[in-house]
Amino acid sequence: MMKIFKPHPLMIFYFVKPTLIALILPAIQAILQYLTHNNVNGVRGFSLSIIGAIFGIAVLRWRSYKLICNQHEQVITIEYGFFFKRITKINITKLSSVQTVQNPVDFIFGAVTIKINTEAGIHTRADFKFKLGTNKSRELALLLYGEEKAQPIKYSAIKVAVLVATASSAFTGMLVAVPILNRAGNLLGIGVGDMLLDGINSISAKIESYFPPILNTISLIILFFFLVSFTYSFFKYVNFRLFLEKDKLGVWMGAIVKTRTVFRKSAINNIKVEQTIIMKTLKRYALKVSVGGYGNAKGESEVIIPLGTKNEIRNKLKKHLPFFVRSGTQISPKRNYLTQSRFLFLPALYFIGVTALSIWSVFYFEYLTRFVVFLNFVFCTIIILYAYIGLFEYHYSQISFGDNFFARSSKGLRTLEINCPKENVGEIKITLFPPDRWYKTCRVRVLVHGERADNIRVRHIDYETVKAEIYKCFNIE
Repeated sequence: MMKIFKPHPLMIFYFVKPTLIALILPAIQAILQYLTHNNVNGVRGFSLSIIGAIFGIAVLRWRSYKLICNQHEQVITIEYGFFFKRITKINITKLSSVQTVQNPVDFIFGAVTIKINTEAGIHTRADFKFKLGTNKSRELALLLYGEEKAQPIKYSAIKVAVLVATASSAFTGMLVAVPILNRAGNLLGIGVGDMLLDGINSISAKIESYFPPILNTISLIILFFFLVSFTYSFFKYVNFRLFLEKDKLGVWMGAIVKTRTVFRKSAINNIKVEQTIIMKTLKRYALKVSVGGYGNAKGESEVIIPLGTKNEIRNKLKKHLPFFVRSGTQISPKRNYLTQSRFLFLPALYFIGVTALSIWSVFYFEYLTRFVVFLNFVFCTIIILYAYIGLFEYHYSQISFGDNFFARSSKGLRTLEINCPKENVGEIKITLFPPDRWYKTCRVRVLVHGERADNIRVRHIDYETVKAEIYKCFNIE
C-alpha cells in the first residue's frame, strides 16, 4: 500500500520564517530615505515586491514537498525542493522516533507538526520537520507504527507536579520569561520588565527580616523565575500517558502544546532512574530513556515514568526492556569508616573553608555582616546536601559488568542509575588519584553510546576487581 501525503498550508509560514530578515532591508532603506529626503516614496513598492518574492518562493517550496509512505516495501520517501529537487528514502525500521506536536495555532487550523528522526542526520534539529492535517497525521502514524493496542498508563497531575518541581530552576524560568516580557513590552509600548521589578521591590521592602532588602529582592526574583519554570514545565508534562507495546514505546503529554512521541525499543541507548532530594524524601523515582536520534537536539532524554516507587518501575519495565534486569558481579565500595571518610573529605573541606572565609569577612567587612551570613547559610546548605549525596554513594553505589551493564551513583545533587546492554557501553575510563594508589582503589566512569553520551562515575572501588570484571565481560585487559 502506497500513500502520498501533502503538507498543510501552514507550512508556507514555516518556510517564510527563516527569510523574514530580508524585510529589514526595505525598513533600513525607508529610514535612510526619510532622514535624507523626508519621504518614503518608492519604498512601499519595493517592500511589497520583497514580501511577494518571499511568499512566492515559500508557496513553491510548499507545493513541491510531499511524503510517500510505501507500507509494502517498508520505506518512506520524502521529496522536497522546487528549483533543486531532493529525494530521501528511509527504511521504516530505521526510524528512531516520530513525534507530533500541536500548538494552539495548529489546533485552530487543524494541523500538527511532524518530526521524523533517525540516528543519522544533523544533531541540532530533527531530520525532517513538516506540517500535516490532523487526520492525515493519524493516517501516517497508523502506516508507520500500526494501531495502539496497549492500554495507556496514566499519571496524575500531582505526580507530574512533583517531577516538575524537582526539575525546574530559576535559570530555566529566566530563559522562558525574559523573551516573553520583552516582546510584550514592545507590543504594548511599555516596560513590562521594569514594572515587574518595581512591584518586586515594593513587596520586598514590606518584608521584615534580618537580611538586607536587596537580598529579599533577589530571593523574590529567583522565586518568580522558578514559578515561571514550574508553570511552563507543568503544562508541558501534564496529561501524561505511557504506552508500552511489543516493539515500541509511546508517550503523550501536554495541555496547551500537545506532544505525542513514538520510538522503537531498538533505538533506546540506555535507561536512567533518577532521584532528586525532594523525591528522596517521598521515596520516589523518575525514569527516563535516552533515544538515538530523538528530539531537536539528538540524544535527548524522554521521561517515561514521572514518579513511581522502585518496585513499580522495575515491575513495569522488566517485561518490556529486558536489559533492565541486572547481571554480573556487583562491585561496591568497602563499607568501613575509612571509605566513608573519603566520601566526606571534600564536603568537610569545603565546609571548613566557607566557614573560615565567612568569619574573616565578618571581621574585615563589618558593614556587610548580614550579607555574609546570608551567603554562608546558602553555601553551607549546598555543602550539606553534597555531603548527603556522598553518604548515598558510600551506602548504595554499585557497578556491574555483564550482558546487561548496571551502575548506581550520583550526579550533581541527584542520585542516578544507568542500565543498558553491554554492547551500548562506549567507553570505560579508570582513574587513579594518589590516595587511590595507596588504598588500591579507583574511580570508574562509563560512557554510553549516543549523540549526547550519558555517563556515570563510581568512586573508591577495588582496582583489581574492576580489571578482572572488565576482562571477563569485554575481554579487555
